[in-house]
Amino acid sequence: MDAPETDKPAAKCLMPLHDATPCGRDVYDPAGLCICHSHGLDKDPVEFQREIDEMLARKDYDFSRFVFPCDSASFEGRTFEGAVWLDGATFNDRASFTSARFKGPASFDGAAFERTAAFQFATFGERASFRRVHFKGDTWFFQTTFEADALFVGYRDDWGFPRERVTDFQFACWRRPESVVFQHVLLGRARFLQADLRRVDFTDVEWGKRPRGGHAAVWDELEPGKRKNYALIGKLYRQLKHNYEEQRDPITAGDFHFGEMHMRRLGKPPKNRFLCFLKRNLSFLALYRWISGYGEDYALALVWIVIWIVAFALAFAYLPPCALQTDSTSAASQPVRGFWPSLLYSVMCFFLRGDRSLHPVGLWGQTASVAENVVGPPLIALFALALNRRFKR
Repeated sequence: MDAPETDKPAAKCLMPLHDATPCGRDVYDPAGLCICHSHGLDKDPVEFQREIDEMLARKDYDFSRFVFPCDSASFEGRTFEGAVWLDGATFNDRASFTSARFKGPASFDGAAFERTAAFQFATFGERASFRRVHFKGDTWFFQTTFEADALFVGYRDDWGFPRERVTDFQFACWRRPESVVFQHVLLGRARFLQADLRRVDFTDVEWGKRPRGGHAAVWDELEPGKRKNYALIGKLYRQLKHNYEEQRDPITAGDFHFGEMHMRRLGKPPKNRFLCFLKRNLSFLALYRWISGYGEDYALALVWIVIWIVAFALAFAYLPPCALQTDSTSAASQPVRGFWPSLLYSVMCFFLRGDRSLHPVGLWGQTASVAENVVGPPLIALFALALNRRFKR
């Protein structure tokens, strides 16, 4: 006689949660996964949301490796009383944590946001971890408050934030900025206006680049089609400059010094267009930029020194009003022709050497000699300053 059939126990999902314990929910798909961990695009969003609501009601915030379907990833205004685990979770559509409050630690390690990730106005009461997170769309941390540690760390070829989408940290508030870390992430399109970055740790990050010169720059300045607040952007550059100086990174600190001075030159423009043009292109600050890159480009200053010396040498050699002679006080003085003697005389004028065997014949030559005497020392000083700033900051 056949033994009576007994009901087989329902298969359970074995996907491990954050503490390595198996999920234990009923299997939902042929892959042996529950509805929360199933990667199926056609899973029932109503049933999925019901499971999420039940978890929130019992204050169970372990969403490790959950796969959130479309229109089922909104936690706007939620208050999480304990630790939140979203390690390895996948958000197939827009994920919104706008105005959410995390009272315990929140871990998003290894999560993937396929579209927009919104954390604006949220508050993280304890450690917020975003290590190895893959953001594919715009990411918003606008006016987000971090009460404790905040980690934004990329991994190998994945630099976290997307290269072609915006990451917004404007007005972000770090209560403990020395515990905020950006490591191996892309910040080429990250906005930081009105966020205090003075003690934030930036390690192996990629900033935006200026079209000319390749200096590191913030997206708040580079973003096209947006009206710029030069004073606030200059403040941002000043904070970043001091930050990298404390980290003993003179190259990046110099790039942000360039940005700070550039904002100062462009800021507070006169209403008169002509005066505005003069301020931006012919003022002392503008000349400081064109000649030595605001004291950061010693090679540019050296090029100007060479150009100045060679230009006057050509004038002394080939312009009759600027011609040279051997000795203006002697009856046996002879005119001098040729580039090399003129170049030697130009070098001696530039470096204020008094033992010159050649002298200009006429007024134009004397004027050129005096002009080179006047311009030489400032150019030498700018070259020395840029050289010192680059290697001794």
